[in-house]
Amino acid sequence: MKQHEREYFTSRVRNGIYQVNLRDLKIKILPLTLEQEFEVQEAYALAFAEAEQDGLAYHEEMLETLRERGLWTEDDEKKEETLDKDVDKLKVELFNNRNRESTVETIRRYLATAKSELKKVRNKKYEHYDHTVEGFAVRKKTEKIVEVSCVNEDGSPYIFDDQSPKDDIVAYFGHSILEESIVRELARTEPWRSVWLLNETKTYPLFAHSDRQLTVDQRNIIIWSRMYDNVQESMDCPSDDVIQDDDMLDGWFLIQKKKQEQEKIKSEIEQSTQNSRIANSDEIFVMADSQDNANKINDSNTFHNQKVKSQRMQVINKQGIAEDLDFQDQQLKLRQQSNEMYKGKFRR
Repeated sequence: MKQHEREYFTSRVRNGIYQVNLRDLKIKILPLTLEQEFEVQEAYALAFAEAEQDGLAYHEEMLETLRERGLWTEDDEKKEETLDKDVDKLKVELFNNRNRESTVETIRRYLATAKSELKKVRNKKYEHYDHTVEGFAVRKKTEKIVEVSCVNEDGSPYIFDDQSPKDDIVAYFGHSILEESIVRELARTEPWRSVWLLNETKTYPLFAHSDRQLTVDQRNIIIWSRMYDNVQESMDCPSDDVIQDDDMLDGWFLIQKKKQEQEKIKSEIEQSTQNSRIANSDEIFVMADSQDNANKINDSNTFHNQKVKSQRMQVINKQGIAEDLDFQDQQLKLRQQSNEMYKGKFRR
């Protein structure tokens, strides 16, 4: 994004007004007042109840119907799950290989493909969302936002009638909300960054219309501004080139999240094994009462320990029964001990 584009979007977000230009129609969509926001939430609740009474299906029920007709299959479900995980893995790999230019470019191509395929699958999954209880209620909520907040250029309320292009205005409003990538770039660059930092003094306003509620764009830019603050304050703060790269930074986020989860699980396991003999052991066998807990316990292992566990399971699956010396890690440990003893003879 060029500097003048960032300045324009920053000004638009701070102003909070969406300009609608449709043919001869020129109106503005203002941020909601607190009273209008209540009207919008009430419209959503009433529409949700109306859709339920009319017998519309919930989204999960709609998916079940699509499964029965072969329009959304188990393979589609697995594909979505796999692609979602692949996108995260590729982002982590992007961060881990950040200093290998050729590898980074290869990963970016794979990531772009995975994102594109994931988008196609999710478009298929939500193709009939508008005809569900949730979709109907969201539609009515958006229509209500437009109805209560539209004004003419002179500031007078815009009066909707049968001739009003409400559907076009609703669509225009939806397309006007900034994509996440744009919000992220604004949040970490000038001129917004200075505005954000000056606001810490409590004497410089972030947005116009302080008597109205935050717009979607305003909420999003605040969230991302705080996210970037947290990144800068982190003990493991990545380099600037990583912070400027959304996918690479996402990889860093995923790694940090994994570390936090491992530390939390490790702490929980340590608290549950407050026995001096257990605490001083190299390995601890912990019973899990569910697959989810088993996964959490396994995730608390380091990458090296997970690899050792995998190698041991391969030996057990192959032999059926195994002893310590059958495992590669134990053999290596004994060789290291033997080497240390041998070296010790010459130190005396």
